[in-house]
Amino acid sequence: MATSRSVSGPDEIRYQSYLTQLEREQESTIQEKQEEYKEKLNRILERQKQQADQLEKDYSVKISEEAEALEQKLSAVRERNNQMVAQEQDAGEKEAQKTRSLYDAKVEQEKKNGEIQITKLQNYYKQASDDLSKKYQQERTKMERTPKA
Repeated sequence: MATSRSVSGPDEIRYQSYLTQLEREQESTIQEKQEEYKEKLNRILERQKQQADQLEKDYSVKISEEAEALEQKLSAVRERNNQMVAQEQDAGEKEAQKTRSLYDAKVEQEKKNGEIQITKLQNYYKQASDDLSKKYQQERTKMERTPKA
């Protein structure tokens, strides 16, 4: 047989009141949980922002350090290159001076050789001139001694 139970008016009101109270408690619990999760989420987001800011700062510092190190290396390379250029210039100047000195010495030697040859030629022509003068004098004297006919 079927027994049917009917809910009386005051029981139904109490039941509805109980359900309403449960709903309010659940809504209150849900609202508390939502606020708790919002706070946690805000803390997490804030922490992430701080970490991102710190990473950005650290990255910026690291880049600055690397840039400074690269600048120092570049300065060292420039200095080394300047020294090499100066050494090459000195070596070039020394080589040019050496070449000039050799050229000057060769020119001086050629001048001396030319002067010696000129002196020899002058002596030769003087001797030849003296010899010719002597011959001329001898021939003249000879001609003067021979009677004229």
